[in-house]
Amino acid sequence: MLSSVPQWVALYTNPRSEKKTEKNLQEAGFESYLPLRKELHSWSDRKKWVEVPLLKSYIFAKITAQQEIPVCNVAGVSAMVKFNGHIATIPESEIQMMKDFIAAEVDIQVQTVESLKQGTRVRIHSGPLAGKVGVLVSDCDEGNFAVEITGISMAMVVYVDKDLMDVIEDDEQPVKRKKRKYTIR
Repeated sequence: MLSSVPQWVALYTNPRSEKKTEKNLQEAGFESYLPLRKELHSWSDRKKWVEVPLLKSYIFAKITAQQEIPVCNVAGVSAMVKFNGHIATIPESEIQMMKDFIAAEVDIQVQTVESLKQGTRVRIHSGPLAGKVGVLVSDCDEGNFAVEITGISMAMVVYVDKDLMDVIEDDEQPVKRKKRKYTIR
């Protein structure tokens, strides 16, 4: 539940309008974050690097309880993501982790949480993502590392060399993932 202290929430946007929605949120006075990644797009006559949303149709806004209705009325916002009827809030640390992943310019894939297998919790000990904690996905031979974004049924999967990761000693048991039902309003 939202309080008088600003918290990050996930907003569902109209299709292919994430950048315009971010601009509208900022013009309305809301702090927002749209994670973008660079992709190489090819046409018959040229190739060009284009910034595209990391999470299609999602944007994050930092709001208080009093701003719930006004943020939903911003042009381009389709709905606020809810979990069991309650607004899904995103911890500041997870927003920062998304920013760190994008700044490190690593290859990021986005998957639904349900598609990830159980794995061992690990911490990256060196490199641009040093200190980040996550879960190895099933093909851990390749060193894939996943971080769930709470509040939305998504996870970021990043290739990290397995030599740069350590098993977290106090929690070597596989992480049990529950299937969650997410709704939007």
